[in-house]
Amino acid sequence: MKFSFTPEQDAFRAEARRFLTERVDVRAQIALPGAHDAALWKEMAALGWLGVALPESEGGQGLGLVDLCIVLEEAGRVLLPGPFLHHSIAGLALSRTQTGDLVPAVASGEIVATAVSDLDAPAACGSVADAVVVLRLMDPQITRPGTFTTDEIETADLTRPGARVAPTSEAEGLSAPVPLLPYASVAAAADAVGGAQGAVDMAVAYAKDRQQFDRPIGSFQAIKHKAADMLRALEAARLATYYAASAIDTGAPDAFVAAAQAKVAANDAFMRCAADNIQIHGGIGVTWEHDAHLYYRRALGDSVLFGDSAGGREVVARALFEGLPS
Repeated sequence: MKFSFTPEQDAFRAEARRFLTERVDVRAQIALPGAHDAALWKEMAALGWLGVALPESEGGQGLGLVDLCIVLEEAGRVLLPGPFLHHSIAGLALSRTQTGDLVPAVASGEIVATAVSDLDAPAACGSVADAVVVLRLMDPQITRPGTFTTDEIETADLTRPGARVAPTSEAEGLSAPVPLLPYASVAAAADAVGGAQGAVDMAVAYAKDRQQFDRPIGSFQAIKHKAADMLRALEAARLATYYAASAIDTGAPDAFVAAAQAKVAANDAFMRCAADNIQIHGGIGVTWEHDAHLYYRRALGDSVLFGDSAGGREVVARALFEGLPS
């Protein structure tokens, strides 16, 4: 598959990076209920980001998963707190089922949606969600506004507080012609790639600035090797993620296996880059005041989000030995 970003996509990325760099204040936003900044949410809705890959007929922009991954990557890079990733996944799922009447409200941001792999899993930012989409491979469901209660719980990722969802009435089944979890896996992989990039940027900036023995620590071979390994893992994950997104957009036969590969690569890259970022920072990297631990916490959350590495490797192994799923 030949793939490259269009000039429009490059411009979209540049604008997303500018906006998010200027508007995201992680420390301030994680102090909000559900880490949800309502004012920022309205701005993102006005930019069309809440419906990037949703149909134009439903109030979205009508673009593809690749375009959504671009903005999700940039959001991950700055650790955008709140439900943006899960809201985007919920919108994708609803737009690909025969129960899509909530899609316009999702695209406009009128309602906040979140997505889970199963109702037993904590719902990210569930305390501020109006609807919860359950993306089980079999029997996907939705709990509509007013049909559930939530109880916030402590989770590793401070940027997306978890909540237990308790339906007050029976969840509604969703009729999906294709599995929904692969879409979620690729979107989560894009977020992880962005987080890994943010960790690399932080580590490199510190290595250039921190002096030991009258030299930047980035000039030492051990730091160079660590940074090079971080970059290698990051770029492999980025390539795998956009390949998978493009494969889903074009209906390639290996799309869902590529989604599993992307999630594995992104999981591993983010965990490595976040951990090595702390190592390069040394003692300051493990303090509450420094943001390095926020990247590591996000990596812990992303690593089990809509598919862990063990499950992804099993999907790939089955494809190798048994052939692509039909």
